[in-house]
Amino acid sequence: MSATRLTVQAGFGYAVTADDIEWTDITARVALSDTEGPRITRGAEDEKADTQTGTLSLDLDNQDGAVTPGNASSPYYPNVRRNCPIRVISTVVAGTNYLTQPGFEVPDTGWYALDEGGAVPDPAAIDNTHVKSGSFAFRIGWADSGTGGVVQCALYGLLIGRPYTASVYVWVPTGDPGVRLDIDGVTVGAASSLTNQWQRITVTWTPTAASHMLQITTNTTSPVAGDFCWMDEAQVEEGSSATAWSSTPATHHARFFGMVTSWPMGWEGLHSTASVTASDMLKWPGRRPALGPMLVEEVQTDEAQLYYPLSEPESSTTAGDQSGNARPSLAIVQAGTGGTLVFGQGIGPPSDGLSTPVFTPVNATNGKFLRCFIDPFLTSSGSTGNPIPGTLLVEFWFSTSTTGRVILTLSAGAAAAFDSGIYFYLESGTGKLKITEFYPVGPTAHTIATASLADGAVHHVVWDEFGQDVYVDGVQYVVPTSTWQDMTVLTVGATSTGTDLWSGTISHVAAYVANLSQPAVAAIVDHYEAGTTGHAGEDSWARMVRLASYAGIADVISAGLYSAVASQGELGSSPLSHMRDVERTEGGKLFADRASAQLVFQSRSVRYNPTVTATVEYADLETGGVEFSDDDQKLVNLIRASRPGGAEQRIQSAESIAAYGTYEQQLDVLKTTDTAVIDAATWEIVRYADPMPEMRQLPVDAATLPTATFQALLDADISSVIEVTDLPAQAPAATATVTVEGYVEQITEGRHLINFRVSRSDIDAVWVLDDPTHSVLDTSTRLAY
Repeated sequence: MSATRLTVQAGFGYAVTADDIEWTDITARVALSDTEGPRITRGAEDEKADTQTGTLSLDLDNQDGAVTPGNASSPYYPNVRRNCPIRVISTVVAGTNYLTQPGFEVPDTGWYALDEGGAVPDPAAIDNTHVKSGSFAFRIGWADSGTGGVVQCALYGLLIGRPYTASVYVWVPTGDPGVRLDIDGVTVGAASSLTNQWQRITVTWTPTAASHMLQITTNTTSPVAGDFCWMDEAQVEEGSSATAWSSTPATHHARFFGMVTSWPMGWEGLHSTASVTASDMLKWPGRRPALGPMLVEEVQTDEAQLYYPLSEPESSTTAGDQSGNARPSLAIVQAGTGGTLVFGQGIGPPSDGLSTPVFTPVNATNGKFLRCFIDPFLTSSGSTGNPIPGTLLVEFWFSTSTTGRVILTLSAGAAAAFDSGIYFYLESGTGKLKITEFYPVGPTAHTIATASLADGAVHHVVWDEFGQDVYVDGVQYVVPTSTWQDMTVLTVGATSTGTDLWSGTISHVAAYVANLSQPAVAAIVDHYEAGTTGHAGEDSWARMVRLASYAGIADVISAGLYSAVASQGELGSSPLSHMRDVERTEGGKLFADRASAQLVFQSRSVRYNPTVTATVEYADLETGGVEFSDDDQKLVNLIRASRPGGAEQRIQSAESIAAYGTYEQQLDVLKTTDTAVIDAATWEIVRYADPMPEMRQLPVDAATLPTATFQALLDADISSVIEVTDLPAQAPAATATVTVEGYVEQITEGRHLINFRVSRSDIDAVWVLDDPTHSVLDTSTRLAY
């Protein structure tokens, strides 16, 4: 029988999406008994349902008020607040050793160099120069300052209040400094005293939390470049002294990662508790009510410091900044007399669905344009506001049939005779893009070798000040412009003096400050695809990453092979809603990672002929509630399917309809071809026109099982496969192979109950050429798509 060694940590003061969370162990506060403990829900009810936001609920001891929001005497004040990161880790100790890589036989990411601005050891990696056992040991090269740096390993699942001893064999060359172990940099063990041979060093301590940091460093200030040590046969064990080394590793299993939704306080008599509920990262993209068009989201995600979409309605007389930096609005300015500038009348980039203003001057000197003062300044030498160091990236879209007119000007705002700046226009006659830098001493013009852009089509321009490039409709051209700073006036549709008035449309005017290549020029140029096609044709995982970025999630873990998806250029719903559209199109599964702020997106191919994660005998489940169901819950025999801009299609199983009547489903997917729509609908019919009896719940008292099985069940996640053997004689078959769709988990003192929600695995069995199992004629020759 195994036991879960629980670790619960909170990231007080950090955002859940931060990549450098400093975790605080709160395990000692968790109510844990034979009836109490963390409860976790995850996944979906079945394979046809959407995965839901995972939840964690647990009770925390709050007798000292430490987890009372707003309590100034709390050691965590003022960071006991909603959306605080929280995670749960289960550790299984298979032998006596709490380390996951005791012998360093494979590259070990558990040990890593501490980098807090001081000396960092380098290199630190497995090596075979000196080996205590096996084929490799771990070599550390000390830095030449301080004590040479620190290499450390996080420990989890420790039992609070019991003595532990950490030990490791070290090899220190003659002349190199001795080394020592410590816990959290506080409890320090004796340093090594021998050279050119293996010596075991130790440190003993009593944990005050379930997690601590085991560290190794030198006992010298300072080592010299080229000083090394080797480690092998590392161990952390219960007890006050080191015993025989166990090579059997422990395993850490992430059970939950998410954010606390609230810190409610309550009392049982005079005893204060906080009954905490947390949600996993699937909640994050569902909180925002509606996205703007892809182009708008990407401009804002790439941190435009100034952004005027110019998509205001017809009644508007000003255009607002959408960068979030509260810059002044662009206002209409009259040059000479006559002309019009009407918002809401033009058409901009094809995929955004937004309107643009239409500039209609009488001639080049009589009409209207837009202007604002840039406050605060954008770049590094500004004297007002909080200027940002870096160089400019400028972006805009336009359309016209008139040459010789100015699209956009950035200028210093001095009197006309002393002013300087840069403007972008179409060369008279040729319609080529031309960039002019003007100074009191005269202008310098740069003509770009484009085709005529005065063709009535919508075009995209990005100017890179640092790279001395301009990109037109995604094509790069070299342009040797100067470096500009602190241009204070933005003029849209004219020169700084209100001449060469634009005739046509202008939209999505944006400026970025690039610092250390962020934002990357390529990301800004990529806005051309967002605006013209809505990224139509990219694979579904790339789309999922893109949508996640709009919600502030840095990455999506991929699994499987992905197919193409159609445009979502106009968006308009929550990020999660659009992610669901992609998930449905792919036929895959979207859910939160259990160990990080990332999401996971599995393609449908993950479930094709999967391997078994864990095998459990029915008699070993130690729980009731195992049932088989044979009903019409999943039955589908008629599908009406469609895609954006494609045909409406009808796929059916005549045999199923004749036997059971019509069970109809509407399938709307973002496929790129009608054939792909047919394939998706057919795959549903093949699997669900006549579903077989199946197990839908698999409750397991996991900690009662052998250690290897327990570990495998803790590794099982959505789409993992579990095999249940030796079922009772009344079952449809002696063995059932099921796919995990979700679970409810309860961790208590000495028990770990997991109630898996499952489906039949064989519905995803597909044909594989020349495979002895998956290419048997008339048995396993079903084609997937």
